[in-house]
Amino acid sequence: MTTYKEIHGINIQSRDSDPTAVEGDVWYNDTKSLLKMFAAAGSWASGGNMNTARGFHGMAGQGTQTAAFGFGGTVSPKQQAEQYDGSSWTEVGDLNTGRSAGGGCGTQAAALYAGGYVAPHTDASEEWDGSSWTEGDNLNNSREGLAGAGSQTAGLVFGVSGHTEEYNGSSWAEQDNLNTSRYGIAGFGLQTAAVCAGGGEPVTGKAETYNGSSWTEVGDLNTARQYLIGAGIISAGIAMGGASPNRSLTETWNESSWTEVADMSTARFGGVSGGTSSATLFGGGGDGSGTDLTATEEFTVAASVETISFD
Repeated sequence: MTTYKEIHGINIQSRDSDPTAVEGDVWYNDTKSLLKMFAAAGSWASGGNMNTARGFHGMAGQGTQTAAFGFGGTVSPKQQAEQYDGSSWTEVGDLNTGRSAGGGCGTQAAALYAGGYVAPHTDASEEWDGSSWTEGDNLNNSREGLAGAGSQTAGLVFGVSGHTEEYNGSSWAEQDNLNTSRYGIAGFGLQTAAVCAGGGEPVTGKAETYNGSSWTEVGDLNTARQYLIGAGIISAGIAMGGASPNRSLTETWNESSWTEVADMSTARFGGVSGGTSSATLFGGGGDGSGTDLTATEEFTVAASVETISFD
């Protein structure tokens, strides 16, 4: 077994008081006769409402907690796109083709949206330049229920019949299929280092990682669900919400396993996310009763001094 000294280079130190520390530090407080550590914990808080309620069948989007971008969504597909500045949403240029359940990736200033539901589905893709959408090259496989990862010029979409396609800024190319074909999945990461989780019918908790050429099955979600959303990178991700039934669950990913953390205030699915495993958001979504939502919740991880218990 690896010791604390082997990891940190020193033994656990004795202190008269709790020091300024970094996450993972452990020390003995002589004054209180307690073993202490600096631990991180995440929690959800209310953010600004979206201008247009949508979510069932899924919006798409990416960005960060303070610069998020959401577009499309709802059974009667929406064209609206909105940007978040950390406190409020602002409507910006509409999609050329209103749709839902497509694969989105990129940033608030340079986004990509591909595929999606338009009675019944489409192969269209569009690029956002910070002010307007422009039609791009079509997917090789028309489909809905996708997830996306990467950037506008190095994008990745996957799901439905297992198909995976990479975008180089001008054209789509088919790649290795998912091991388990499914839709309504969470996706996050980069074009060459992505994660796919959940989805399917029957609903599954399966997760897979992509290395730029092939998919590998990894640890399952703790709770199987579909139309969940994800954010982060392959070594530090997060999956939120979901349906069948409706969920408020949040799970973080460390490249080998999923851990359940704080639940959202409102159970929902099919909204928009953006950010990292320690600072993200969930905007909009469906509540499972046929009602689309405008509410936004923000997830933030903060570190604090905790007493180590041996009970």
